Amino acid sequence: MQKLLAISDAADALCRMVARLSGYLLLVLTAVILYDVIGRKFFATGSFKLQELEWHLHGAIAMLGFGYAYTRNAHVRIDIFAGLMSARFKLWLEIAGVVLFLIPFMGLVAWFGYEFAERAFARGETSVGGLGLSHRWIIKSVIPVSAVLTIVGGVSVALRCFVTLRRPDLCANPIGS
Repeated sequence: MQKLLAISDAADALCRMVARLSGYLLLVLTAVILYDVIGRKFFATGSFKLQELEWHLHGAIAMLGFGYAYTRNAHVRIDIFAGLMSARFKLWLEIAGVVLFLIPFMGLVAWFGYEFAERAFARGETSVGGLGLSHRWIIKSVIPVSAVLTIVGGVSVALRCFVTLRRPDLCANPIGS
């Protein structure tokens, strides 16, 4: 059980590290927005590239945080029936959700997202019209990375749930710890 918790902690640490790095992207995004707004307002230097960079940064920040959000129970849940369920049933339901839904779905997203980014790289894809950013594969690569991080976060939670079912003394709060 200690080994499972160690694996869960390592997975959790990876998600936390990537979320922290994407947090630094918020600083970059803030700087880009300030530069773009001040430039447009006072110096007539608006740019499609800057606006597109803002969208790309927004997307990367959100997507790179999915795995971390899952480990912190910050995702959307439908809790209509949760009050009627026992704690043990909720743990089994969480494990089943990760194994039966999260991993297969995110696996498909990672698989097709990789092909999506690879095609963009091979074609040298740029923005439509040529006014925006080049190297479109960079932002498209965030899709499979995000899916893999979400799987990692889900596995971390599922392992903690499993440990809690077997040894509640080792892991009191498996979700959102």
